[in-house]
Amino acid sequence: MQRRRRAKPATRPLSRVASHFTREGTPKTPYRTEAEARSSAQLAWTLNRAELDAYRCDYCHQWHIGKRFRED
Repeated sequence: MQRRRRAKPATRPLSRVASHFTREGTPKTPYRTEAEARSSAQLAWTLNRAELDAYRCDYCHQWHIGKRFRED
């Protein structure tokens, strides 16, 4: 009788969702409402000219801000 091999563990933890974490690997700042996230994005534009957009996170169901996707 052959033994079954165990599945190899994933190289990244399953809880690491790209849209929930920054490039540095830290969680993005959660905002409770879309208005709070948009306000923070506007402040980033005012201070740094950073074009950020608010979006609802599928992982934590709160709002985050991130770079806008280009539509070419």
